[in-house]
Amino acid sequence: MKMKAGDLVRNKNSESGEIGLFMGMRTFKNNTPSNPGAKDYTCAEVMWFERRASNGDVVSTIQADLIEVINESR
Repeated sequence: MKMKAGDLVRNKNSESGEIGLFMGMRTFKNNTPSNPGAKDYTCAEVMWFERRASNGDVVSTIQADLIEVINESR
C-alpha cells in the first residue's frame, strides 16, 4: 500500500506501538563534487504524536520500510 500525506502510521520497531502522521517522502542529495559516487537517500517524514526529533522539530525522518499505514487518509 502506497503511503499518502495524512495517513496514520505505526513505527514497526516501537515496542509501545508509536503512532504518527505521515507527511511525505524526502530525498537527501548525496551526489556532490566531494562524493561523486554517492547515491541519493529517500526516506519518510513523520510527525510523531508522543515525541519530537532529536533537534526539537515536530517532524522527523525514518526509513519508509520501518513504518506501516494503520489508517488511510481520505
